[in-house]
Amino acid sequence: MKEQFQHKITNSFILWFDNFLLTKGEAFTNKTGNLFNYTDNRLDSRFTPYGSSYKQWVTDSSVSGATVPSGVFIDGNFSGRNDGVVLDFDNGRALVSGDVTTSTVTGEFAVKDFNVYLTNDTEDDIIIENKYVINSRLPSGPETNITPYDDVVPAVFISTTRGENEPFALGGLQNSRINVNAVVLAEDTYQLDGVLSIFMDSVDECFTELSMKEYPITELGDLKDNTYSYTGTISPFDGNDKFYIEKVTTAKLTDRERNIIANELYVGFIDFDVRKARTRFT
Repeated sequence: MKEQFQHKITNSFILWFDNFLLTKGEAFTNKTGNLFNYTDNRLDSRFTPYGSSYKQWVTDSSVSGATVPSGVFIDGNFSGRNDGVVLDFDNGRALVSGDVTTSTVTGEFAVKDFNVYLTNDTEDDIIIENKYVINSRLPSGPETNITPYDDVVPAVFISTTRGENEPFALGGLQNSRINVNAVVLAEDTYQLDGVLSIFMDSVDECFTELSMKEYPITELGDLKDNTYSYTGTISPFDGNDKFYIEKVTTAKLTDRERNIIANELYVGFIDFDVRKARTRFT
């Protein structure tokens, strides 16, 4: 199937959202530490996984102050992509080429304060099922690797819920309206209030339309071109029509509600009304 408008709004929004949170809120922490070897039966046998205690790692080099890794240290020697190392940013790990299970692997990387996930689950499913592991940014006890693939919190879960076209101008121009919802699961009120405040102030922001091919991550979690900058990615398209955030509303569960259904997590909601004038078929 050819790429459609819905694909573009979803990809464009999630890349903008991630960058906006990281830059406006400085919502990341630089870490240095050991990566731990473990068994991953889903992984290609060409690689040996070494995982950190955190996921997701920051990919965006346009985020000032964030350490975006280009490799890891194996037994004290730097090894990068040219040495067969794959960096899995989503799962917070390095995939080392070959059967290398006895090495000491360390790394330097920036960890997001909030992971960002695209979901088709409803708000009720996200909150009530509560199937997420807490990957605290302030861990206690001995460090070990975080299990790959599963979604962990603190996190923001994003979904596009409704859309409609309204006549806008002669010649077939339509005003496309899209509702984007975000569910925020936080460890404490400081985290939650920070995210809600940042995006309450995003009203009247515009963000650039990006096709799916501009998504920077490969199937192994590494960067397609070995580096990624949100500002660099949108730069060639800055002259194009943009999406406009017309309205933002935020809310959160009361302490009583969250204690009943959210297993002590702090829960908030952000609803974005986004629009773009466009011709449906060209």
